[in-house]
Amino acid sequence: MKLTTKILSLIVVLLMMGAAAITVNKRIIGHEIVKAHEDAVAIDTDTMTVMPDGNIVIHAAPFAKSNIGYAGPVPLDIYIHDGKIAQIEPLPNSETPSFFNRTKVLFSKWEGQSPDRAAKLHVDAVTGATYTSMAIINNVNDGLDYYLNIEGGTSHSFPAKMWIALLVTLAACIFPLFVKNKFYNYVQLTANVVVLGFWCGQFLDYSLMLKYLSDGFALPGAIVAIVMLIAAFIYPLFGRTQHYCNHICPLGSAQILVARICGYKIHLSAGVIKALDWFRKILWAVLMFMLWADCLTGWMDLELFQAFQFRSAEWGIIIAAIVFVALSAVVARPYCRFVCPTGSLFKRAENLG
Repeated sequence: MKLTTKILSLIVVLLMMGAAAITVNKRIIGHEIVKAHEDAVAIDTDTMTVMPDGNIVIHAAPFAKSNIGYAGPVPLDIYIHDGKIAQIEPLPNSETPSFFNRTKVLFSKWEGQSPDRAAKLHVDAVTGATYTSMAIINNVNDGLDYYLNIEGGTSHSFPAKMWIALLVTLAACIFPLFVKNKFYNYVQLTANVVVLGFWCGQFLDYSLMLKYLSDGFALPGAIVAIVMLIAAFIYPLFGRTQHYCNHICPLGSAQILVARICGYKIHLSAGVIKALDWFRKILWAVLMFMLWADCLTGWMDLELFQAFQFRSAEWGIIIAAIVFVALSAVVARPYCRFVCPTGSLFKRAENLG
């Protein structure tokens, strides 16, 4: 396929996703396109309130516009009583409740501390809710920096495990281009599952891509996702089709590893494969129309990648992921080939035909 045709396919897919971001989130790259509904999360622009008794309330909502969580801003208020942080109160937000509830444990890290000491604390993100955690951590740090008149401060931190996730992702992007060693391939696939999947919760899905299209990239937290997006959308322009799906995606890696356990494989006829492929295409088209119509968009939270965040994922998602991974022992990558909406999007970006 000619490079110009590939570029055209990529542009069309980006326009399709941009339309979905505008329809679902009412904004594109941080710019409001459609006036927010009355019940949308409001962000107060006042940064600090001094109470009659001398106590302070820091409103971190203004910083939340740049410290974006998984689904949007994560505003909060920091209450300072008698020189110490008495309470951190989250405000209404668009995060998935099950994920957000897991991150509330972070508040106790700062509560009871003086603002000066709290601003110097190194707080790690909660495993399985990294984006929401980092939004909370950065909002608290920015709010405390404002209170202490610290310029720069400790905001926008990048936890050590995210550096490891970045190294694993870079290795998956680079080494398969030159290394064909079977042992290395096992190690890389295992690292994808363990580090990117279970430990760091780093993968591409519709929710994440719409988030970035709607709000832009908040660095350095988005570095890993940016590298993954390059592998998913840019590599195919140079002949590396489905590089993300085959070499980086944690769920794809899990299916490939399990497939190597069993030598027996169920033979699917050409007719069955064609029918399943049409099912995948039709399913993807229906789901895209749901996004454009802003109808039943909650399907994005049902992609099986969420199973890696098993502490907060729904049991139905976990069971479905286990079934597909187990099935991959006898049918090569069944979820990737016949269901995955995110994978279908990448295929369309490679070739609209």
